[in-house]
Amino acid sequence: MVKGLKKYLQYEREVTVAVSDTDFTGRIKPSAIMGYCQDVATEHADILKIGYDDMRARGLGWVMIRMSFKVYQSPKVCDVLTVRTFPEKPKSADVNRGYYILNKNGDIIIAASSKWCVLNLERQRIQRCTPIFEQFSDNEFIPKAPFEDANYKIDDIIKYGTPSCETLVQAVQITDLDYNGHMNNARYGDAILNICDPDFLREYIPSRIDINFMSQLFLKDSLEVYSTTPRQNADITYVEAKKVNCDEVVFRGRVEWSKR
Repeated sequence: MVKGLKKYLQYEREVTVAVSDTDFTGRIKPSAIMGYCQDVATEHADILKIGYDDMRARGLGWVMIRMSFKVYQSPKVCDVLTVRTFPEKPKSADVNRGYYILNKNGDIIIAASSKWCVLNLERQRIQRCTPIFEQFSDNEFIPKAPFEDANYKIDDIIKYGTPSCETLVQAVQITDLDYNGHMNNARYGDAILNICDPDFLREYIPSRIDINFMSQLFLKDSLEVYSTTPRQNADITYVEAKKVNCDEVVFRGRVEWSKR
């Protein structure tokens, strides 16, 4: 049970794990975890008056640039979970938002963190983050991240090994878009899972995933996904996605695998 959080800025909501939140093995999909976090963060930002509409009224918008999560125990279909979120003390250029996903007994089964920047919509430039939180005192921000080394920078895939040829080519569909008109970040979690073959996923589970979001995808854009090493022999897989026929990197990822 997470204790001592009531004095900090926090928000929580219940979710029930749906069939569509799990893969063919019955394990929760990375995109579902990312979606849970995205939803609770959106609701909390609205409550704090720094949500989508409030920011746009000021000519600003939130941009998620990194996300990390650890899965200690995968929930099952129909499990009722509590998703809790809290911002950490903002830095000048960005702010981390933490998450705990708890089971019905109050045990943490998933921990996550995401890093956000503030975008000036007219200039399309990142601006200082701290003024957005000036109405809150420092002691309202939780002093501890959900886990160490979350949201770290992932380098070019070549640093970690020879990338395979493209293992997935995916076109952006209308159902992939969010209200900003670009591919929802949670969809990248599916792209990471889709590079794996079914036999591998029957034996291994992702225990940690880190994603760096590099650029946006729009309707009918396509991405090609590369990965390091044969996944059947790797404890860690590095992933890189680029726009088709272009060197622009869309996202980079890192996956730690554990035996089921």
